[in-house]
Amino acid sequence: MGELGEFVKHYEEFKSLDVQILAISVDPPDKGKWVKEKLKAPFPILSDASQKVMDLYGTKSPEYRNRQGVSINTPTLVLIDKTGTIRWIHQAENYQVRAPVEEDLAQARKLK
Repeated sequence: MGELGEFVKHYEEFKSLDVQILAISVDPPDKGKWVKEKLKAPFPILSDASQKVMDLYGTKSPEYRNRQGVSINTPTLVLIDKTGTIRWIHQAENYQVRAPVEEDLAQARKLK
């Protein structure tokens, strides 16, 4: 939850850049709801429990699996401009190491 917590802390900065945050998790909806409430997240946390989004965007990790042996999502951040054009993608090399939120903000500033 560390990375999501950073997005919560910096939400107003992203909002001032006209960036809308949507978190997508492979967890079931009830866990996403619990995380949203715990973090007091001002943005939606959507569920991709069926892994359709993960498959569509090719973010399924080829090497990491959860306790049930199912492939997990590689943490991915996509910045899309107002026309729907993807302007920046950051995909973690290791699911345990995320980009600093400052890097995400720097990329978002370039969209202005």
